[in-house]
Amino acid sequence: MLKDLRYALRQLGRTPGFSVVAVLTLALGIGANTAVFSVMNAVMLRFLPVRDPQQLVFVHTTGAVGSQTGHGDSSFTEPMFEQFRKEKGAFSDVVAYVPLGIGKVPIRYGSEPEEAQADMVSGNFFTCLGARPARGRVFSSSDEAQHAPVAVVSYAWWTRRTGRDSSVIGQPLYVKDVPFTIVGVAAPEFIGLDREQATDVWVPFLDSPDLGPWGRPRNHPGLYNAPNWWFLMMMGRLAPGVNEQQAIARLTPGFLALAYSNRRKPDPKEELPKLFFTPAKGIEGARDSYATPLKILMAMVGLVLLIACANVSLLLVARNTARQREFSVRMALGGSRMQLCQQLLTESLLLVVSGAALGWLFAISATRALAAWSEMEVSLAPDRTVLLFTLAVSLAAGLIFGLAPLRSVARVPIGLALKTSAATANRDRSKNRGSQAVVALQMSLCLVLLVSAGLLVRTLRNLEAVNLGMKTDGLFVFGISPLQRVHSDDEAIRFYQGLLTRLRAVPGVVSATLMGNRIGSGWSNNTGAFVDGKPPYVDKFAPMRWNLVGPDYFHVLGTPILLGRDFNDADLQTSPRVAIVNQTFASQYLAGGVPLGHQVGLGDRPDSQYTIVGVVPDSKYTEVRETARPMAYFPYTQLRGISTLHVEVRTAGDPVSWIPAIRRAIGEYSPGLALLQPTTQKAQFEETYSEERLFFRLSMFFGLLAALLVATGLYGTLAYTVSRRTSEVGVRMALGARRGQVLWMVLRGSLVVTACGVAVGLPLAVFATKVLRSFLFGVTPGDPPTYGAALIGITVVAVAASLIPALRAARVEPMVALRNE
Repeated sequence: MLKDLRYALRQLGRTPGFSVVAVLTLALGIGANTAVFSVMNAVMLRFLPVRDPQQLVFVHTTGAVGSQTGHGDSSFTEPMFEQFRKEKGAFSDVVAYVPLGIGKVPIRYGSEPEEAQADMVSGNFFTCLGARPARGRVFSSSDEAQHAPVAVVSYAWWTRRTGRDSSVIGQPLYVKDVPFTIVGVAAPEFIGLDREQATDVWVPFLDSPDLGPWGRPRNHPGLYNAPNWWFLMMMGRLAPGVNEQQAIARLTPGFLALAYSNRRKPDPKEELPKLFFTPAKGIEGARDSYATPLKILMAMVGLVLLIACANVSLLLVARNTARQREFSVRMALGGSRMQLCQQLLTESLLLVVSGAALGWLFAISATRALAAWSEMEVSLAPDRTVLLFTLAVSLAAGLIFGLAPLRSVARVPIGLALKTSAATANRDRSKNRGSQAVVALQMSLCLVLLVSAGLLVRTLRNLEAVNLGMKTDGLFVFGISPLQRVHSDDEAIRFYQGLLTRLRAVPGVVSATLMGNRIGSGWSNNTGAFVDGKPPYVDKFAPMRWNLVGPDYFHVLGTPILLGRDFNDADLQTSPRVAIVNQTFASQYLAGGVPLGHQVGLGDRPDSQYTIVGVVPDSKYTEVRETARPMAYFPYTQLRGISTLHVEVRTAGDPVSWIPAIRRAIGEYSPGLALLQPTTQKAQFEETYSEERLFFRLSMFFGLLAALLVATGLYGTLAYTVSRRTSEVGVRMALGARRGQVLWMVLRGSLVVTACGVAVGLPLAVFATKVLRSFLFGVTPGDPPTYGAALIGITVVAVAASLIPALRAARVEPMVALRNE
């Protein structure tokens, strides 16, 4: 084996061009598969870095019976949590957690305010999970019972903010201006249980009006005073010997009793909410949204690897065919066919090991780039599972391209070295047809990838060109949470009025306004509509979305007023209550009449009627893809429970250039305020399809990579064929063939192979693109322009790869070719 290895190194060293192309081709195929699988592993397969994670499950429900905030299928009431942790027959322990805001909240360590992801958790949070601290201690049950003002910070925050200063233990930390004492630092690998967001700060359950779950305002019932509010998320550790179905059966009676304790009894025909569990692996809440795109990407990179292996197989077949005289001589000198096969497998193994090693390096770089592009805070770095996957893929690749060339070795005649000449060697048409079949298969797979990538690229362009119902250029948005000294709605109104006045005076700021839910963030208020004191439908729920906004809201956004007026500074708490509705609301609930003057009320407050004073066009609220729905806007001054609001600022020119001036103005207005998630409004909407944009761009990259590999394989095959037919071409030209005829002879063969590949690839593409239907926007799976562009692309690839070998054949000098023979 050592002799075979040394000989293989010498042989590969004699053909550096072949070796480099083969290794790079394998590295691209293996590296792409490893990178995508590394993302799939992190999102869907990797267990939480805690003790015995296979025993942990996230608790879900099919529906909330009551007021719900947060993630619909994982929200529960606080009494349910108390009931679940008493039921020891299902869980040995159960934890609850809830964010302190929709998004990040303001915190302060030292004198510099910042934003952070903060969670309020039960006292057994860390002990139940088995997550040990890197410094200090974690919470205890007494911390929850006493509502102790203590905090545990993440290892990443500790590193970023303090440079891993051990003296951070015992130091004060202010969360929304509420003081806490840092008692511990979490382990480096533990980043919390939130969806796609790493948690920076954990605090125990508090009964504080200043720190409400999900950022709820002071006048909203707190953590322990809202039995019908579904807002807590839970994770349980299954009791020994109890499976998921048994645990659900034990928990369901108490769950249903609490769900309907203060409400009407369920109708016999009504489907009751059910419990179900999901395992504690991957990214909770992101598995479903990422699963299908990742599976599609894995299929795409699998095709890329197949094309890469086919390329290397063609190169090895061509190389081994050129070495048949060598094989014949070795067999004539006493070598066996088994020894020749062993030698060739050693060379293939050397190629695959080199390709896998380089592919692993590619994958590490690629996963870092993917983490940056996707803005995911979970680690995507390859781990032991990914390494095993890479080894398996490499073994499969080695078998695919390593065994294919052995057929030619097994049929080498011993006397070939004495009988053959350049004119007669290796003229086996079956070998030629085999190579052409492999290239045609590559063409068909490449066509599938190009069509899929084309559809997704067109979808991305359609998303980028959607009419949002506003002018996002020049808009800058950020959140503001009033400090602890703001105790009432009146104080909050005065705070925000002063803030708007200060911002409007900043040089470069054209106008500014406020809103409750940030548009483009995915969050929305939804309720039933009451028009003129009654629901517009007698026997059907009339849904309506709504948002509370500030003065000049539509003027700042650049949304035209179709009827009536915009909100203004005179719409105060003591003024007549007013509202503005969109076109869909007017046409759906007020069809045939003038909307102005009608009354609209919220479903949970039907007695509070607001007079419609304006109608605006439909605009996007939660995301770019959403369809138009009835929408009403209310002045923030005329609703109760004002807390964190978002500021929309229109600037002169690029908003990013005015951020320092805006930060400075806010710091002067109220020291200690932090800008929450500052970004441009355009970027905010782009975040709603950021995952799709990454998926689409990767698809396009893999499609182009496949086209490049196909071009390389076709070029190599034709270049080898032309070189083996040099004497034939010389004879043809000596007998009168023109250069154009020789050129067409080579190109015709390439185009025939391409046509065969297209004939096979088109049905495959039609079938494959049906899987993409749910991702497409503004384009159908059978989009003719996309198929036309893919066909043109595959033809261009074929002609470009064939042109150099064809021109080389056309330039053959007949006498030189015959003299060489």
